[in-house]
Parts: sequence; structure tokens; C-alpha cells
Amino acid sequence: MALKDSRGGREYDKFVADATGDTAMRMSVTSSVVIEADSTAGTITLEGDTHIAEGSAITVLAATAVEGKERIGIQLLNTGVASAANRDTLVQVWGSLVGTPGSLPGTNWTQIGDNIDLNAATSAYKAIATTPIKWVAITAYLDDPSAEIDTTLVAYLMAD
Repeated sequence: MALKDSRGGREYDKFVADATGDTAMRMSVTSSVVIEADSTAGTITLEGDTHIAEGSAITVLAATAVEGKERIGIQLLNTGVASAANRDTLVQVWGSLVGTPGSLPGTNWTQIGDNIDLNAATSAYKAIATTPIKWVAITAYLDDPSAEIDTTLVAYLMAD
């Protein structure tokens, strides 16, 4: 316990009594494991005739456990060819504090931030810092139902 509530007083917090009554230094050891996930095992194809509305969104990155991590970085790449045809997507990042959140999106998932408008042949980066989250997942759909052209999307996640 500190002798006084100041920076100098808190200096005494590092000293503790050991089992024999002698003074010892308090040590704190932490470990950090980085979580990485991506969708590159099978680049996700958003089909122009089926994934054209929020209700028909496809899972780009399945539920990934990030509990205890302070920073989460998500990089999204729309690898569709930029052309006169619309290959633009709307991406949604989801989070959950529920132990087993179930299917996505569902009642145990909450969208983090706004939709990310990701045009063809572009990328986006989303950082989530200091917000406690147990699970993160990503869904996407084409943002123009009249232009039924397929596109591909890749997502990378890193949490530490």
C-alpha cells in the first residue's frame, strides 16, 4: 500500500514482505500471444445474384476468439476488378461478449461501427482498441442489387 497518493508515494508499492518478514521486490510478469486469422484459405466470392442485401450477407471471416486482447486490427481487400460494372461491397464487423455467440449475424452479435463501403480494387483498415470483446466476425454483401456481378473479398485480422 502506498504511503501517500503521489508518484513518489506509489514507489513503495513495489516492496512486499516475504514469508520470513523480510522486504522483497514485487515482480509482475505478463505474457502476450498474438491472434491471427484470415479468409485466404478460400477467398470469399460475393455472388451478384445472391449476396445483394444485408439479409443475404456472406460470412467473410468466421467468429474469431479475441478475448483479453487490447488491440484488434482488421484489413479488408476487395479484389474485384474496377470497371463500369459495380463490384462494390458493404462490409460489417461484428462483436460479441457472449461465451458461445452462435450463428452470425444473430441476437448475440452486435455490429461494431458503421458499414464499411469497400469499392472494387480497394482496401480498408479498421482498428478496434481498448474495447473488451470476446469474439469478432465479418460479413459482407454487394451494395447494388441491380448490378449482379461477382467480386471477391479477403479479410485479415490481428489481435494482441
